[in-house]
Amino acid sequence: MRKIAYGGILIALAVGFGYLLAPVPNLELVSIILSFSGFLLGISWGVVVGGIGFFLYSALNPLGIAPPLTLIAQVMGGMLFGLAGGLYAKIYSSKRSLAVNMVVAGLFGVVFTLLFDVLTNLGGYIAGASKETLAIFMVGGLSFLIFHTVSNTVIFAVLFPVLAKLVPVLRKKKEVGRKEAFTSM
Repeated sequence: MRKIAYGGILIALAVGFGYLLAPVPNLELVSIILSFSGFLLGISWGVVVGGIGFFLYSALNPLGIAPPLTLIAQVMGGMLFGLAGGLYAKIYSSKRSLAVNMVVAGLFGVVFTLLFDVLTNLGGYIAGASKETLAIFMVGGLSFLIFHTVSNTVIFAVLFPVLAKLVPVLRKKKEVGRKEAFTSM
């Protein structure tokens, strides 16, 4: 039950923070939040939360939903970010220095943002470009890809080690009796 609750909260945070930064193209916190779902909940749950999170982010977009192939690519990319967090959890160590954890998290940001951008650009290309416009499509998207990759690298490097320190607190189970639960409200 706790994983479902945390998954729902992380999806809501990803969508909300996604729209908060929407005025700045490719500056987003959706990726880090959905990656954190994999870190906190494990790879399987991270993949599910990542896919649902990106689906809702795109489907509820005030500017309109993405074309079907782009939407599928975004969902697959969200699943990759959930996977990234689960993989990062397997190699993260609180015993390592902050600098090392920041570098490793930044590398995850680079790799998975590039995978996401290639996947979504490919989906966008298939959905709406032609052989004649491929070069324009790819070159035009290059500046967005670079900005997205650099910004996510910094966001992952700075925030992931901080978020990782929350996990022991979030995983701690506190049993509360029925009487205490109702009297503490």
